[in-house]
Amino acid sequence: MRQNQALSRPEKWVRLASWLVALVFAGFLSNLGELVIRDLFYVPNGGPPQLETLQQQAGIEPLRQRQQVLQRQNDAQRAQLENLGATREQLERNYQTQRKGLANWLASRATSADPQQSAEVSRRTRELDALQAQILQWQQKEDRASDGLRALERSRQTLQEEIAKVETVAQDRYQQAYQRFELKVFLLRLAVILPLLLLAVWLFSRYRTHRYWFFVYGFGLFALFAFFVELLPYLPNFGGYVRLAVGIALTVFAGLRMIQAFQRYAEKKRAELQQSQSERARHVAYAQALGAYQKKTCPSCDHQYNIAGDDADYCVHCGLQLFRGCDCGARNFAFFPYCKKCGRPGAKPEPAPMNQSTSESKPERANDEIQ
Repeated sequence: MRQNQALSRPEKWVRLASWLVALVFAGFLSNLGELVIRDLFYVPNGGPPQLETLQQQAGIEPLRQRQQVLQRQNDAQRAQLENLGATREQLERNYQTQRKGLANWLASRATSADPQQSAEVSRRTRELDALQAQILQWQQKEDRASDGLRALERSRQTLQEEIAKVETVAQDRYQQAYQRFELKVFLLRLAVILPLLLLAVWLFSRYRTHRYWFFVYGFGLFALFAFFVELLPYLPNFGGYVRLAVGIALTVFAGLRMIQAFQRYAEKKRAELQQSQSERARHVAYAQALGAYQKKTCPSCDHQYNIAGDDADYCVHCGLQLFRGCDCGARNFAFFPYCKKCGRPGAKPEPAPMNQSTSESKPERANDEIQ
């Protein structure tokens, strides 16, 4: 058994402070990484493509100028048509007024052969004819203005269709250009974050037990945050295929790693169970033994040992000695370095007395349970 000691209160505070330093270090690095990720958005070509620029390249500006000219002509023609209609309506009202006046005058006076009355009738009749001729002229002007307005509307509609086609072409080009831009930005961000992630993996595999381990853990947390939070949301969509493919790949990778880790664990346990009790006991760390004692599990095979009763001295699954008696009569956990009653140093766990057949059958049953 390795002589690891349980953490004292100052050591626990130091470990807690170390984790706090790791989290603060990771937080500052994450903020710095967020700024870098944001600024990388403007590296390719000074920023994303602009729809207005692509529309101008497609020749939409002359069409819009023509549209403005047609709109002004249309407004002027519509105003002229309204004026013509107002004038015609005024003439029609005058005509109806004079016609009613003539009818009333004729009704109040009998027609005679008086030349003065005949001349008055002729004058009023000529005035009505003149008004009707004017109404007809203004009606013709109004009709021509209406025809011109309809022609302008047809021209404006045709021009609007041309503008819509140009906008559609520019929109398609914009979508393609923006997808290429997103891919460039993502590759730039990946080129920055991927080496950091690989560096974090290398540091964790080499220096996770170093005296400055909290910096290693802080850098690792920053790399994971940068990859999964700051990079993956900017992954180009391309209709959802890329993100779904990445999700499937990550799921398969995580599943394979999980199965491989469990297989390594099972192989390690099988190899340990082939060893003698003394060999297995020497390879149990003190902190591991304390954790197993608190959970009432065997530190060697990870099975519950109290199913045989709290007074059991040996694991019923792998046969490892878990409790032993002291000369003072106290019953101690086999991995405690000192007796809980008299304080004398304890002896290492001793192999359980068993015959050859028993020693072979117990590891086999433990192996079967692991498998």
